[in-house]
Amino acid sequence: MVAIGSIAASAVAQRPTSRVSVSDQRTFAQLLAMTDTRALDTSLVDRALVSNWQALRAAAALAIGQVGAEQGLSRVLRLRELTRDSDTSVAANAAYALGLLHDTASISALSGALAGNHTVAREAAWALGEIGSPARGAITTALNLSHEADLTVQLLLAAAKLRPIPLTDIAPFLERAPPAVVWAASYAIARGRSPSGARALINLAGSRSLRSPDHATDRPSLSASPYSDSQSARGRTRAEIARGLAKSAAGDSLGSAAFAVLSRLVVDPDPHVRINAIRSLGTYGQTASESLVKAAHDSDPNVRIAAAQSFGLVLNRESSDFRMLWAADTSTMYRSSLLGSAARAGLRPPELTQWATSRDWRLRAAVAAAEGDSLDRAFAISRTLPLIRDPDPRVREAAYAAIVPPASVAVEDSVHALLLSGLRDPDFYVRATIIGLLADRAAAGDLAAVIASYDLARRDSANDARLAAIQYVATSWKRDSTAFNATQRTQLARMAIPSDPLERAAGKTVSAWRNWASVRASPRPIAWYRDLVRTIVIPAQSGKPPGATINTVRGPIRLELFGADAPITVWNFLTLARSGYYRNTHFHRVVPNFVAQDGDPRDDGNGGPGYAIRDEMNRHRYERGAVGMALAGPDTGGSQYFIMHSPQPHLDGHYTVFGRVVSGFDVLDKLVQGDAITRVTPK
Repeated sequence: MVAIGSIAASAVAQRPTSRVSVSDQRTFAQLLAMTDTRALDTSLVDRALVSNWQALRAAAALAIGQVGAEQGLSRVLRLRELTRDSDTSVAANAAYALGLLHDTASISALSGALAGNHTVAREAAWALGEIGSPARGAITTALNLSHEADLTVQLLLAAAKLRPIPLTDIAPFLERAPPAVVWAASYAIARGRSPSGARALINLAGSRSLRSPDHATDRPSLSASPYSDSQSARGRTRAEIARGLAKSAAGDSLGSAAFAVLSRLVVDPDPHVRINAIRSLGTYGQTASESLVKAAHDSDPNVRIAAAQSFGLVLNRESSDFRMLWAADTSTMYRSSLLGSAARAGLRPPELTQWATSRDWRLRAAVAAAEGDSLDRAFAISRTLPLIRDPDPRVREAAYAAIVPPASVAVEDSVHALLLSGLRDPDFYVRATIIGLLADRAAAGDLAAVIASYDLARRDSANDARLAAIQYVATSWKRDSTAFNATQRTQLARMAIPSDPLERAAGKTVSAWRNWASVRASPRPIAWYRDLVRTIVIPAQSGKPPGATINTVRGPIRLELFGADAPITVWNFLTLARSGYYRNTHFHRVVPNFVAQDGDPRDDGNGGPGYAIRDEMNRHRYERGAVGMALAGPDTGGSQYFIMHSPQPHLDGHYTVFGRVVSGFDVLDKLVQGDAITRVTPK
């Protein structure tokens, strides 16, 4: 989305629930209201920071970063001071908040924190990684000093965000280091995608230590630090090696050696390793055919799906493998993936025609989403045109998305005309998708049609199409505001100020809408926040966190929810669960060895509850089993959530982590896209 022992421990209050004063509860509620509306109240923060309740002080430090970048210098200076606070949770939250603010002036303070308490040091390392290039010197200098393993892991993950990655500083950690450190180094190198990095990964693949048994399905241990457990680190490292040896990284000079490593990893005992190896093998074209054909018959369904998705560069018009591959797995997800790969390879199997008239919208949408050979535009357009008129909006949306060529190819006049006519579609998700497609090639001539679509969207029950239209205008304005004529500027200036804070935020860079910024979001009644503190925050602080069970067709997945660290998100999830919102939904998105995502009753990834909640970034990491809130941009969470199959550190601090899996990892690994959820049961 977790190994979170230190964070979980810091979330436990220093005193029992009954001893939290009414005054402190009231202040915590006001703090939640402040972060929810993104309106910094310095006097409130100062009052919270002098409280005797440790949890309130820690929340106040974090709140400065959660409110956002529009901070006064005094607040940033306060955070720097707090990184030296005697309370570890306060100091760690302050370091993390400086990372949320990307404050380059705090590099020195964060570097100094690396030498202090190890919990604070880990957050300082993460913050330096978020600051990025300006912190390169601080990160590389720290990597060349001696640290505890868990801090070294965080420094390596910070180095992974630099471009180019500091390979000479990272590579030594591939040798004679704890397994978790080796994993972090391999992760950083794999993300760098360079030939020199590929050589290092090839050499690492020959290490005997990587062949030791590991248990990929085990729950991450509650170790002292995120990512520091070694229980399955060896398997994770092999998965990173597999991911980092794609042809684009290995090139021609290392291609043969990399291919040999991948040929071994594609039969690895760990299915997560096999999945990554399959994806990289697919980039080698027809030379990978034999390995991918075998993978299409793997015992693990997600391995078979990964193989089906990777055949796009392996199959060709003369290929005779398609029928045999089609028979290897009858599941909808496997066959949809294979059909898409066949279309990309220029094949025209009869299923493209048969599925286009199926009664099942999923099959028709799969045909629409099958991109096809980009060189054969006439065939792609003729195949997709009927689906633009499909009665199901989910199919229409997929068809519109598929009919637009890559950015390097000009849009045909006929396709452009179809997109403009689609701006009047009765479904607002379809309209939002089309506006997003047009935004990639924003033109002044389309502005009138987009604004007309925005006027239509005023009656929508959700903000998707309105938000897309505002983002289109903002993108066009940023590219060339002089292209807007006087009439268009007047039209924009006369638009009513949106009531939705997300819409106002999206338009704040357009000078014609400068008055939008003066409108502040209205908080919920303060009594609501007080109830949140009483029923969710304090019990979680006292060691009684809320939980839930996701009951799937493959078995139950039990969650612990982080009520102390993401109370609004947890409240939202539990409220939807109690209302039956998640009853009979499906995992509409499962990316093997990445995430399983649910929460869309529409089943195509676009549905939601009709409202959005604010992000609640916190120090929990996206380890295996982490539960995160899916977003379409900042502060756009609603009902969709995802569960991590594997660690994804690049997501840390960018999506709200609000829970973790405590049992049911075997079920998580078995999930296939389309699997049903009978219900989510709150604890």
